[in-house]
Amino acid sequence: MALLRYIIDTRKSALKPLTSAEYQQNLLDDREKAKLAFEKAWATRNFEIEMYWKRATYFWAFIASTLIGYFALVNSSNYLMADPYDHVEVYFVICIGFVLATAWFLTNVGSKAWQRHWEVHVDMLEDLFTGPLYKTVFPRKTFSVSKINEIVSFSFVIVWILIGVKYFIDKDLINFSSFRINWLVVFATSGAALAVVSMIFGHGRGRFSDREVLMYRRSMTYKYFPAEPTLASEQTDISGS
Repeated sequence: MALLRYIIDTRKSALKPLTSAEYQQNLLDDREKAKLAFEKAWATRNFEIEMYWKRATYFWAFIASTLIGYFALVNSSNYLMADPYDHVEVYFVICIGFVLATAWFLTNVGSKAWQRHWEVHVDMLEDLFTGPLYKTVFPRKTFSVSKINEIVSFSFVIVWILIGVKYFIDKDLINFSSFRINWLVVFATSGAALAVVSMIFGHGRGRFSDREVLMYRRSMTYKYFPAEPTLASEQTDISGS
């Protein structure tokens, strides 16, 4: 059951709508609390933006490595030779690239959602301290850096799918007149599909369900060492003797 939940999580969200009056009571009525919340929202928003680009660099590095590995394999002389397993190592790289590209795209969407979350708090809180500074904008229309990055990451998902289709055509694995099954390709495809499904519908999705928390306290014993005599006490003992 736990493994099934890892792939497809059917738990319902425990989020409840918050009225304007409740938000006012929780964060705006107490000016000192509102100021701390406003500063925290700004700081966390900036942190989310910083982490957004760090994650992008992380995925760029891995996706570039898989692309280099793929082209190195298909351009090698060994790839032109007959192989009973259809050079399935190439397909393994394709599956890894597809999973990484999908993870990058979904991470971009999630990062943008959390960034927007803190920006909404800034919109709600800033009037008390700076006025509507963040809500007052100069350009009427511009480009979204994060949305463009989402488009780029999704494009890599499509590219890996097309590369996978090319592999099937090159190895004649979709010829119905001479149907045959490469089980290594089947297992690799199933693994990649399960990874993507778990990211979208299972463990990779934030559910905001009720959390039951039980805390524990670990024990600590202070190891006793006899105190060493200080220099002053030693001098006192000498003078006393």
